[in-house]
Amino acid sequence: MQDIPTRKRIRLSNSAYGQGHAFSITIATDGRYPWFRLYKRLSAKLVELLLDLAKTRKTILYAWCIMPDHIHMLAQDKDVVELVRLLKGRLIPAARRLEPGRVLWQRSFYDHALREVESLPAVALYIWQNPVRAGIIDSACAYPWSGSLVWPDWKATLAADGRAGINPAPTQPCT
Repeated sequence: MQDIPTRKRIRLSNSAYGQGHAFSITIATDGRYPWFRLYKRLSAKLVELLLDLAKTRKTILYAWCIMPDHIHMLAQDKDVVELVRLLKGRLIPAARRLEPGRVLWQRSFYDHALREVESLPAVALYIWQNPVRAGIIDSACAYPWSGSLVWPDWKATLAADGRAGINPAPTQPCT
């Protein structure tokens, strides 16, 4: 009888997610299908859901950036796994209306617990610069699918002084 391979468990223990850490989270679409490039209204719905969940769950949402086939977030929540489950689940109906039969999300997600509060600004700036590094846009300030609830004026400040009002300075300020 042939052994069936088991999927490697990539989640930390549940207790690790409730320690008050901020997490850098990446959620990819299934097969890296470019849902968010093809359907801007799906991107808008994702932002709406993200902001609604942050409000209702009292999530500290430091940064987010929606890329064509994934989303990056820097967030602190009482249960990060539940936050991601809710976000993924609530966007599925909108995607099914656009392309019935196509799977929206990859099965799991990637997360990394930040150990130092001082690294939050650096990680946020890294997230916001993703579209620039990917060659999608020349300036992070001009990208419509990124934001922050902690630093709501980061784009204006980044354009003015190259730091988004937080340290350290990004690799490429807004122009």
